[in-house]
Amino acid sequence: MKQYTSLLLLALGMSQPSISQKHTTVNTEIVSTNDSETRANELTHQLNLADASKRQQVQTLLTDHLKALQVIFDDRRKKMQDAGQTANKELADSRARTAWDAANGQLNKLYAAFLGKLSILLTPEQTEKLKDLMTEGGLQREYNHYLALLPNLSEQQKSQVIAYLKEARENAMNAATAQNRAKWFIKFRGRANNYLAAAGYDLRKATEELEARKNKNQ
Repeated sequence: MKQYTSLLLLALGMSQPSISQKHTTVNTEIVSTNDSETRANELTHQLNLADASKRQQVQTLLTDHLKALQVIFDDRRKKMQDAGQTANKELADSRARTAWDAANGQLNKLYAAFLGKLSILLTPEQTEKLKDLMTEGGLQREYNHYLALLPNLSEQQKSQVIAYLKEARENAMNAATAQNRAKWFIKFRGRANNYLAAAGYDLRKATEELEARKNKNQ
């Protein structure tokens, strides 16, 4: 049952928008739709596309994609909640796992289709920029931190850290809120830390030294 409880809490956290939690379900679909359209408009604006026609196509694609994501999140949340009403604990856990895995499959298919359509409209550089915008610049922020923390990283180590952060970004693209997108970077930061620790870096000492440098420069 512990496994089911963890899945349910994660599903609820990843599915709900970052708004104040009130005891109401009125107009939740309208709020979700408006949020998707607003975010799509903001992301498209930040891309600074010169071609007006292409800009509109990208905005429409983003809006449709974000709405589709929300449908999957809402469906997963409902099925997980329904599973929780099952008296048999083993059956509840099985149903929760089924709902979770089914949603993951849908998210992967949706994301692959989204990237395919983007590749027609945007250059690889523009797609990279959009990925960064959709994940609040988490990749570059984390990478800059590693460069400051460990200025003597080899090129191979830098490449591996970037690989971890890119994987974090790909997962974050399918997260419902900025908070949950940030959690993906925290998760893969842990993997990068383990990799660097195995390579002989003392991350605790490096962190203390970085803080000392910051304090000295203030």
